[in-house]
Amino acid sequence: MDISKLRIFVNLVETQNFTRTAQNLNLTQPSVSYIIKSIEDEVGQQLFIRNKRHVIPTKNGLIFYNQIKPLINKYYSAIQSIRDNEKEEANIINIGCSVTPYHLKVIPVWIKKFSLMYPKTKFNVTILDHNKLKRYLENEDIDLFLTSKGDASDLKNVTFYPLVEDQFFAIIPNNNSLANEKELVLSAFSGQNMIFVDNDLAGIEMIDQQNQIIKANKNLKITYTNDLSGTLILVNALQGITIGLKFIYTKSDEQLTHVPIKNSPIVTYGAVINKKNNRQIVKTFIKFVQKNLLLYVH
Repeated sequence: MDISKLRIFVNLVETQNFTRTAQNLNLTQPSVSYIIKSIEDEVGQQLFIRNKRHVIPTKNGLIFYNQIKPLINKYYSAIQSIRDNEKEEANIINIGCSVTPYHLKVIPVWIKKFSLMYPKTKFNVTILDHNKLKRYLENEDIDLFLTSKGDASDLKNVTFYPLVEDQFFAIIPNNNSLANEKELVLSAFSGQNMIFVDNDLAGIEMIDQQNQIIKANKNLKITYTNDLSGTLILVNALQGITIGLKFIYTKSDEQLTHVPIKNSPIVTYGAVINKKNNRQIVKTFIKFVQKNLLLYVH
């Protein structure tokens, strides 16, 4: 039975007047009469006693009313809950990223400052490797993915918003003679202990730069890690040399020196969103980050 019909029935029990019910529900009186008759036909019982001035519910009509009224209330309560939940979810921004020193430093700042401007906005942060985050973005399980343009190049139906450009440099312990160089060519790393991110977990630009170093040098001793933070831990422990982007690996350890790599490709870092994502709050957040990004790059 149509919930709207039951609503008319409930209102008529409460008003006991066809005209008043018609006015309350913006209907005509004949429409109300017709719908009540159709309900009685469907349940197979007379639900009202009609006279010229009033309609009085029968005993069965009152039984039906007492059972139906709570159900209607629950129905509209459920509808309101869904709408409230939709409004709440509309204000949630789901950020996907890998763990890097840069993300750990700036994402909390972005969220804090953006929340001052848009206090109803909530955030979730999903930390996974690049490949899993790509699938999450395609399935719309996250709103935006912070990565490089090259890393996002295999994604379809996405929009890339550039945030910053950078080039690779080597992170070298000060006790290594390469730390004294102003710039390093690819062949300068022969015989060195290198710490690289696993190819399954690194962005395409870093994979290419690591492979070029391997190709240009002999006798490399390579340790692979499963994320950038693991790489940085080993470098801070003076276990070897790694490569990175300056804005990601901000210089924080006095035992390490950053030396540019000659002819390193330019890497564009940014935010990627699914083209199906039309949520304005997400695009507003990205524009905010574009304007505020350089304040936190050192």
